[in-house]
Amino acid sequence: MEENTILSDSNSSFNPEPQRPQFLTVLCILSFIGCALAFFGAIWGFYSIKASAPVLENMANMEGDTYGFVSGMQDTMKKALENAIPNLIIGIVSSLICLYGVIEMWKLKKVGFFMYSVGEITPAIAGFLLGGGGLIGSAGAVFGLLFAIVWIILYAVNFKHLK
Repeated sequence: MEENTILSDSNSSFNPEPQRPQFLTVLCILSFIGCALAFFGAIWGFYSIKASAPVLENMANMEGDTYGFVSGMQDTMKKALENAIPNLIIGIVSSLICLYGVIEMWKLKKVGFFMYSVGEITPAIAGFLLGGGGLIGSAGAVFGLLFAIVWIILYAVNFKHLK
């Protein structure tokens, strides 16, 4: 009986299970939370844009647009309303791709890094293409891209631990 115990202990030392670094563990946990926020944020964004349609109609009736501010906002809001469904789909699919990538990196698999990168970059690029321009839309897309790049770099630091 003791021999079996000794042999099984010695076999486990020959094939040690790889340990996930603490930094990667923290990144993955924060990313799990971020994926959930992105998923529900995409849904919330869709419904909040749809709810703002009456505001757009009221803006059309405003007078005294001296600096073109209202007309610029109208153009941005029209574009956002037109692209509400594509933005919803991109947001949900991208958050699920990121979630899959994080799960794979949790298992120490390299494919997770690439999936996560695609899931992070896609919404930022879509923000530029579907955002309709305007200062707020462009600033949001730039911020999203910078945020995505920072997280990708943080995961790239741990790339050597992935198989």
